[in-house]
Amino acid sequence: MRSPVKILKLLATCLCALVLWACATESKHAGKTAPGIAIDGIKIINQLGTTVTDVQILVPLTGNFVSCGTIVRHTSCSTSFPGRQYERSPVQVSWKEQGQAHATGNFVIQPPANLDLARPMWIEVVIFAPGQAGAKMVQYPQKAGGA
Repeated sequence: MRSPVKILKLLATCLCALVLWACATESKHAGKTAPGIAIDGIKIINQLGTTVTDVQILVPLTGNFVSCGTIVRHTSCSTSFPGRQYERSPVQVSWKEQGQAHATGNFVIQPPANLDLARPMWIEVVIFAPGQAGAKMVQYPQKAGGA
C-alpha cells in the first residue's frame, strides 16, 4: 500500500500538469499567443518558514486549475510533461498560511526578454513572503558544448 505522502505527491503531479495545460494550450478565450515558446513543466515553491496548504493556480478564463494540498516549508511541488505552446492567459494563485487564506490578483506570466526559442521553459510559482506570491518563466540552462 502506498503511503499518504506518495499519494499526495502523485495527486500534486497530476494536478500540476492540468494547470499548465490550462495556460499553455490554445483557447478561444486566451490572450495573444507567444509564438514558439514551449512550456514543459511547472514548479510551486514555498519559501516560507511555515507549511502552506490548499495551494491553487487558477486560469479564470477557462476555469482550469492545479493544486497542491500541502507544501512543507522550504520545499516545492513540481511536474514535467511534453512541451506545449504558451498562451498569455491570466492566472491567479491562492493558498493558506496557518489557516489564513491569501490570493494574488489576476496576472499574466511574461516571457523573459533574452529567451532562446530553441530551449523549452517551465513556469515557477513562488510563495516568497507571508501573503505574497508571484510567478515567472524559467528557461533551462544551455547544455555544455552547444545548444
